Amino acid sequence: MQTLLVVLATLAFCSCATVLAVRRVVRAVRRRVLSLRDRAQLAARAHGVGPQAEVARLRRDLERSLGGARRALAAAQAVSTPVGDVRSLLGRLELAARSVDAELKVLEAQPDRARVTAQLASVRGRVETITGSAAQLVDGLLHAAGHDRDDLTLLEAACALEADALRSLNPRAQRPAGASTPLTSRATSSRDV
Repeated sequence: MQTLLVVLATLAFCSCATVLAVRRVVRAVRRRVLSLRDRAQLAARAHGVGPQAEVARLRRDLERSLGGARRALAAAQAVSTPVGDVRSLLGRLELAARSVDAELKVLEAQPDRARVTAQLASVRGRVETITGSAAQLVDGLLHAAGHDRDDLTLLEAACALEADALRSLNPRAQRPAGASTPLTSRATSSRDV
């Protein structure tokens, strides 16, 4: 009798856990679908004319800019590039962007075009500040991930030397007459100067 109760309790627990997991997945899918629908509607409104379309374009630009910065941060972290304080700065930018986006949503719902036009200039300035700051973070990440031109020149020369050394191992497959390696062509061009 006791084992039957244990089995029933285990089955009840497993079924409750399964139901909760399925509900969580359904909610996540629903949120994703709503998000995609909202993005599509925003993109459609942004192609219009007038102050309402300008508000939609500002919202779209804000979303694109921060999304690009998030992807750049994730890519930099994936290749172990130093990111410094970018994560916390991006978080602060996202908080500021949420506030500005909420203001833009209110403007978007405003039926009075004159009022929207009057408020648009100040909001546009804040959007440009946020998108410019996000672009600066992306530029910094790109600079941190990039190689110095001198490093690439040395690497190119080392690769050319290694390729020549490997070619010399097989005497039958000689380089055609007149062909030069990048290293020798650079050396001759530097002498010409």
